[in-house]
Amino acid sequence: MKLKIKSLCGIKKSAFKEHFDEIQLLVCQPKFVCGKCARVAGCGDHLCKARKLKIG
Repeated sequence: MKLKIKSLCGIKKSAFKEHFDEIQLLVCQPKFVCGKCARVAGCGDHLCKARKLKIG
């Protein structure tokens, strides 16, 4: 499945409703957090200032 969303950091709040299913796939198992806006993702490629979470 090809995702339309490249970076979570640049998404406006109004677009979250439209792209909810795609966003849900990206954030369901967070391993990275953006150092700028604090959004999370499973892959650092989807964040502008990705920092690996230290979980466990």
